[in-house]
Amino acid sequence: MKKTLLLALVPFLSGCGFAFVKGPPSGWQEIQDVDGLETRALIQPCTSSRTLVWVDAIAGVGGVASMFENDGHTVDDNVEKLGFGLMGLAGGVGAIVGLTKVNDCRAFNARLLQERRGDEQASHEWLDELFPLPDLGVTGLDPVFGVPINQDH
Repeated sequence: MKKTLLLALVPFLSGCGFAFVKGPPSGWQEIQDVDGLETRALIQPCTSSRTLVWVDAIAGVGGVASMFENDGHTVDDNVEKLGFGLMGLAGGVGAIVGLTKVNDCRAFNARLLQERRGDEQASHEWLDELFPLPDLGVTGLDPVFGVPINQDH
């Protein structure tokens, strides 16, 4: 009874990459207008989280591992092995498709951010502009050796 229930529920765990992961809008690479990209991002949001991809991957690995669980001496055992194998295949393909969509979504969001900033690279340098380090007139090794390195002898 437990195996039948498990066999009935597990296919719903795989295929999240097909059903629930949304990719970026088609043709986003060709759009040069920043407002057009923002409009597309608002109208058709995409999935940038890999959580559902991991669900597919785990379901796929679980299906393949369950396929090798028994010896398969009876017809029922062989049918069960086939079901687990198909479940593993569906989970693997769902993970690959979902990962492709997520990676495309992340590239879309990165391009949108880059276009908004005007071709600036996203970095930590903006922190240095807001909170500059004070110039104390000493080098980094001065406290260690007691003598500034920049001395002209």
